[in-house]
Amino acid sequence: LPARSDRRLLRRALQNFLANALRYTRAGRIVLAARARGGVVELQVWDTGPGIPEHHLQQIFDEFHRYEQPTDWDERGLGLGLSICQRISRVLDHPLQVRTQVGRGSMFSIRVPRAARAMTPLQGPVAGLAESLAGLRVLCVDNDTEILAGMRALLSRWQVEVLVAATVDEALALVAQLPDVLLVDYHLHDRLDGLGTLDALREAAGRPVPGALLTADGSDALKKSARERGYRVLTKPIKPASLRAFLAAQRGIRLVAIDESAHS
Repeated sequence: LPARSDRRLLRRALQNFLANALRYTRAGRIVLAARARGGVVELQVWDTGPGIPEHHLQQIFDEFHRYEQPTDWDERGLGLGLSICQRISRVLDHPLQVRTQVGRGSMFSIRVPRAARAMTPLQGPVAGLAESLAGLRVLCVDNDTEILAGMRALLSRWQVEVLVAATVDEALALVAQLPDVLLVDYHLHDRLDGLGTLDALREAAGRPVPGALLTADGSDALKKSARERGYRVLTKPIKPASLRAFLAAQRGIRLVAIDESAHS
């Protein structure tokens, strides 16, 4: 079943699901399955572990969406180890799901977009794209530390040097490290919004550092305002291929004849 994703990040999520299943399944079996469901491939890990009590199930979903820590329910605690899976899910825009029944087991899954055909590994100059981005210094600004962790994980895959800041003041302090590119969330819930922060960072740097505004707000007015100030708008959820292309452009790398979706 061909699918479009980041191979290493997806493998990491599945490894966490499997590690959790192995930890809690004292008897029975563990099944790894791939099921085609419309335009997605659902990768599932089933186990015959203890299952999760109903009154804790909502807390697990809260962790998926609010990134809270789970509450212990037995002598070992839930120990689901889902924090990395959360980050990967959010970075790649691959929804997570859990189904469980006490005494029978659980199923954790991640949904990945299907590809029209089987993909082959990149060859030639394109295969060296990550190496071409090596050493690029990127400053990421977001008030959500889980998103920052996910961005660091993704960008590090491309050998990018990552600086992260959760506040405007933290970001301004990092300007001294001379970032090559700025990636700033629009809704920072700080004294400045994303556009104001980009302006402040450029002023502090004393040069027009290339920048992108990351936002789920697709309004024409916001896009126009960003363009007029010389910033690119990347719409959330951020597609890895779009982000990679933006960073490549800052290095003067032109991606030609690439099935971009195949490598996102």
